[in-house]
Amino acid sequence: MKNCVTIVFATNQQYIQHLCAALKSLLENNKDLSFKIYIINSGISPKIYSNILTVARPYNCQLENIVISDDFFKELVLTHHYSKEIYYRLLIPELIDEKKVLYLDADIIINGSIKELYNQNIEDYYVCAVEDPYFDRYSQLNIDKKFRYFNSGVMLINVTKWKNTGLQKKVINFVEKNFKILHFPDQDALNALMYGNWKRLPLKYNLTMILDNNYEHEFPCFSKEELREAKINPIIIHYTGGSKPWQLKNIHPYKYLYWKYLWMTPYRFSLPTELQPKNILKSLVPKAVKMQIKKIITFNQ
Repeated sequence: MKNCVTIVFATNQQYIQHLCAALKSLLENNKDLSFKIYIINSGISPKIYSNILTVARPYNCQLENIVISDDFFKELVLTHHYSKEIYYRLLIPELIDEKKVLYLDADIIINGSIKELYNQNIEDYYVCAVEDPYFDRYSQLNIDKKFRYFNSGVMLINVTKWKNTGLQKKVINFVEKNFKILHFPDQDALNALMYGNWKRLPLKYNLTMILDNNYEHEFPCFSKEELREAKINPIIIHYTGGSKPWQLKNIHPYKYLYWKYLWMTPYRFSLPTELQPKNILKSLVPKAVKMQIKKIITFNQ
């Protein structure tokens, strides 16, 4: 496919419902573009993968399923804190033969055209990304504040530069050596090693916070105009944090967009997490019984 937009998602089978909502929103709002979409995962059953194909079929879109073998992770640090999924986006230069790709987390909704984002001049940078206004661990990670810190959930990646500088191996080594102080392993490592060699994108391309009535004064790293545009017309909404739009009590102002696009997928009849039968049953089990079961499982491991 000539002149197509290359997208990469990294996910596991438990997140396919959310991936389908993200994929549908991307394709529905960018019908003028052609896509080649890579899905990096550790194994998706044919039945579940068919749901992804159903979403993509009506559009000018080619899917590539990249399954990562567990053998790949034998020499990497995997603890009970961090699973193998943290490495997936770091493997892009090794797995995908493209000059640049747009990496997207699965817990997002695309609310407009990504053409301007994808056409950014990235030649001199490792990535284009949006600054994270909440970050305050500069000294802990030995990052100069002037370099700032970006969220890695949406990245336009210069794959060629990653390959030529060996960034992938450096990041993995950094995670292995510093995993005890990292909050977001791959994201922390990427920021620590790029030394500010990343291009800042407008907030509308990765809106991670809820902009309430005082938003113009809460985030000084963004201009008032940038904040206003992100609030009125966000292009990519990223549902970060523990509370997600598929949860009943979630109050995200753009929660409705998740359900809007999910309704256009094979998961249209899915229930909020708390209303799913298995979770209702779990909620009926007394806490003391849950603790006892946990002790038995731990003892037998």
